[in-house]
Amino acid sequence: MGVPNTSTFSLQDVVNEVNPTTDDLVDCFADAVASKFDSTYSGSKNQLLNFRNYGGTLPVNGYIIRAGSTSSLACSGASFLNIYQRSTFFNFDDPIYSNAAGTTNATSQWYSNSLLTRFWNGSAWTSTATSC
Repeated sequence: MGVPNTSTFSLQDVVNEVNPTTDDLVDCFADAVASKFDSTYSGSKNQLLNFRNYGGTLPVNGYIIRAGSTSSLACSGASFLNIYQRSTFFNFDDPIYSNAAGTTNATSQWYSNSLLTRFWNGSAWTSTATSC
């Protein structure tokens, strides 16, 4: 179920999700799985609030971005696509999907937000994002 995506959850919420050896914050961090922390958070991970949305699922949001068979076509072409991502803003790090449920990966091609372009191979971002 995950720790609530709020600032009002308790240590017990974290304990219920992490199931640490002992029911204290230090052990929660020791037994936590790094990939279950909210990917939009970066920091020291040293306080209860760092568990916000731990084990939760970000909503799938839709974005309209450029796409093309080459980096140049993605940057300046007239082809726009609806793609979906489990993120609070479009980024070139999280997976992209072709459906609003976030269950089908987007097709392999170059994608651009009109500032940067990056290649998606159908299951992961490859190359480095470059300027348009």
